[in-house]
Amino acid sequence: MYEFQILKSVDPKTWNNNLKKSKYSIFFQTHEYLMSEVSTPNKFPVFINIVDESKNIKGQLGLVIHKSVKAYSSTLMMKIMNLFSYFGSRALWVGGPIIHEENKTLRIHILKKIIEAIENISNENNLVLISGYTPPQDYLIDDDYKNEFNNQRYHINNFFTYAIDLSSDLDEIWNNIHNSTRRDVKRAQKQNISVKELSSIKELDNYFQLSKTWAKTKGIVSIINPNFKERYWNCIKSGNEKVFLSYQDGELIASHRLGCFNGIAHSHQLTNSYSMATNLGGPILTWHAIEWAKNVGLRIYDFSGGESPPENEKDKKKYSEQWSSLLNYKKKWGGKEYPYYHLIKIKNKNKYKLFRFLSKIDWILRNYKKEQYKRSKKEVNAK
Repeated sequence: MYEFQILKSVDPKTWNNNLKKSKYSIFFQTHEYLMSEVSTPNKFPVFINIVDESKNIKGQLGLVIHKSVKAYSSTLMMKIMNLFSYFGSRALWVGGPIIHEENKTLRIHILKKIIEAIENISNENNLVLISGYTPPQDYLIDDDYKNEFNNQRYHINNFFTYAIDLSSDLDEIWNNIHNSTRRDVKRAQKQNISVKELSSIKELDNYFQLSKTWAKTKGIVSIINPNFKERYWNCIKSGNEKVFLSYQDGELIASHRLGCFNGIAHSHQLTNSYSMATNLGGPILTWHAIEWAKNVGLRIYDFSGGESPPENEKDKKKYSEQWSSLLNYKKKWGGKEYPYYHLIKIKNKNKYKLFRFLSKIDWILRNYKKEQYKRSKKEVNAK
């Protein structure tokens, strides 16, 4: 009934237009985003099409193969992590699979073919790990859908996001925002914090410099590959991604990346220089992005979310440390909660343990550098 096609390249316009056959397809499955993610030889995209007997596209999934493990804490850890490429690769995706059918039976048939295609890709690329996130706006995902992954030995973690319906009146959207967040937006406006859309290569350089400054506050070493700069600029020029910048007294203090595709705005990175006593660049950027998305006729504004709280009591402290601050900020914007799922399949347990071990070392070093940075800032401010 259906067959899969595994492609290393596709026509961008055709791929994106097919995505739009489903109301829930989002920015992370667009050709431009997938290509922006493959700025080094250690990464390459793979495109899956599911076709019927008449070669009509009935399902899609874009993923990226990573031959090395990403490190954040130092260039030395990056080199060490690159050695992992000799042991195996990883496949990662966000916002898929995309299935162009609403009939439950047909959806399951298409999903089975997508899972089969992923397994084929896994065997060809010596994958150690398969990791993917389902589309938050696919409201037809049910237990039968999830069981198809369970049956193929995927582990499923529950996630949720916050999203608002942009068909609502702007005043209604504003009134649903928490009082403290509305106050932050008003304070930012009174302080003449301005907002503009990134529209030139020069501003892109400033944005990357801000990203490096933000990364330093998190104990992260940020290296901008020249290929990434070119591919990222192409993504912005396509209109599928917007970057908004906020300035205070002529200084760039915050930025906001917004994926925009198929009527859905997806907030996926908010960075701040933390150079000011109060960090009001973020709130005014978020409100500006909501207003912009509403005014240009988008349907949904997705704030993105995070992992659902654990049921096990002993895991709640660690969960709170990782997620509480971020999710509390997002919750204040008045969006409704929607579930989505993180799908993980470990293909080689021993190699995966090595990957986890190296990642834990990187995490410890990153947090150490983060605390060192905080202490140095306090010492400077105390003088």
